Amino acid sequence: MLRKSLLFIFMVFATTAFAHGFKSPEAAIESYITAVKTGSGKHIEMAFAESASIQYYDEQGEYKVYSRDSFAKLVNSGNEWDANIEITSLRKTGNAANATVEFTWGSENQKGYVDYLNLIYDGKSWHISDKVAQFVPRK
Repeated sequence: MLRKSLLFIFMVFATTAFAHGFKSPEAAIESYITAVKTGSGKHIEMAFAESASIQYYDEQGEYKVYSRDSFAKLVNSGNEWDANIEITSLRKTGNAANATVEFTWGSENQKGYVDYLNLIYDGKSWHISDKVAQFVPRK
């Protein structure tokens, strides 16, 4: 019984520590960047609000729509992605923010995505509330 109690306490504290609050929009975006660079669904869950919508046009021109949880499953591959990812703009007004994140990859940096992210502070943490994106050929 003691062992089960200790296990339960450890799991609660481990989950609480991992699901910490983001003090800035940049911190939530960095969790998203970490997620896609490392194939971590857990970082998607941390970065995006539970009700978030993810929509984008992929390299084949196909329109994709995901919930946060289905997007986390898609990303959760554990595969490292060798892409240059940077926040190219960020605007913040009080508890709301909007950011542009640009991705570039390929043998000649010929592929990319432009993400537009809306973020909100819920009183405890910043989260991405929705994402729309477009694949763009770079060269």
